[in-house]
Amino acid sequence: MIHMLTWFSTTFILINFCRGSNLEHDGWVNIKLEHCLLPSDSPIFTDRGNITIQSLRLGQAIVNQNSLTQEERVQLKEMAATNQFYQIRSTVVSNDGTENVFLSTIKACMLAEAQLDDRLSVSLDYTGRVIGITLLIASKSTCEGAVVPLSKLKEFTTSVYVRHPEVGPVPDTASYIQKMEREREAKERGEVKDNRSILAKYWMYIVPVVILLMVSSMANPEAAANGGGASR
Repeated sequence: MIHMLTWFSTTFILINFCRGSNLEHDGWVNIKLEHCLLPSDSPIFTDRGNITIQSLRLGQAIVNQNSLTQEERVQLKEMAATNQFYQIRSTVVSNDGTENVFLSTIKACMLAEAQLDDRLSVSLDYTGRVIGITLLIASKSTCEGAVVPLSKLKEFTTSVYVRHPEVGPVPDTASYIQKMEREREAKERGEVKDNRSILAKYWMYIVPVVILLMVSSMANPEAAANGGGASR
């Protein structure tokens, strides 16, 4: 038992060490942004811009986005007026060449009333791999019905936030193992008295006997009944 706990503790420490090493290892990703400005069951995405996160560990990002044309501004304003959803598609290319695609939506009226001031939340796992991209509006939690002029719907001002995984508390397995070792040594020296009841000490022997008697009684109900009659 002690050797098993020691092995578990060593394995746990190695796993956490590897996780820590992966978190400390820096990398970069490129994110191609596309958006849909025409509500449809089969959305058509057009180019919105490009984001390069130079350091995943530090969250350093370069954002290059296109200005909306007059036609696109009108489309966005119409989507806001009709309570439609604005959708983006993010294609993530990691430094190892792998690609992943993420979709995110918000209400078009929230984006319009925020005057294209949005936030892109990039979530990472323990290995530094992107596992989610979410579009948010930090200044708005709901639409207020404000009328925004088209001149305010030209340039995106996007902030990029890289979210690292939260590391939970590490159990103190070393202290637990030391405690188990002390108890074992004390038992070997006879310093620890076993104050348990007879049932608590020998339940592993008593329970099978009781189960065997119950099974025998259920298997021979007539014999049990005859035996009861004979006793009377």
